[in-house]
Amino acid sequence: MAKKWFPFIVAAMLSACIGGCSKKTTTVPGTIPEPEPEPSPRTQTPVPETEPSDDVVFEARDLDAEMKEIFVPIYFEYDQYELRDDAILKLERAARFLSENTGIRILLEGHADERGSNEYNIGLGENRAKTVKSYLTSYGIPASRLDFTSYGREKPAIPNCPDEACHRKNRRVEWKVLQR
Repeated sequence: MAKKWFPFIVAAMLSACIGGCSKKTTTVPGTIPEPEPEPSPRTQTPVPETEPSDDVVFEARDLDAEMKEIFVPIYFEYDQYELRDDAILKLERAARFLSENTGIRILLEGHADERGSNEYNIGLGENRAKTVKSYLTSYGIPASRLDFTSYGREKPAIPNCPDEACHRKNRRVEWKVLQR
């Protein structure tokens, strides 16, 4: 019995689809709308160029000069890797700059003075660089933008120091810009 009704069911479904899918148009006798011509490149009205507003001020920035002022050495006390008060102020300024300039990547280089063994000073320089990195990441600077290394006592700012004032300049973290 199902075979007997199958052709009628298929025909009914097809007519419902065809009839339901067609577009219906209504025309009012006596008026035939004319199709709107597509605009050609010659007939299009040009978009007026807007001139920059006087309110907008573009200022040239010397990014290299800014970085030289901001990325200054961070100094540490003898045999320490804790941040001093002056270092925190420098790092706050650097964090603001890095937040505003998101394309910059930095290498933090840890250093120690000439006293102590190579191994000890490498570890001390690394801890100093890690401390600076940690402080900057606490400000929201992504860790992926901050690399670090330690040179220990291998690259002193002032070699062959005779006194504490000289050694003080060698206990530092320096900045190298890897990417802008």
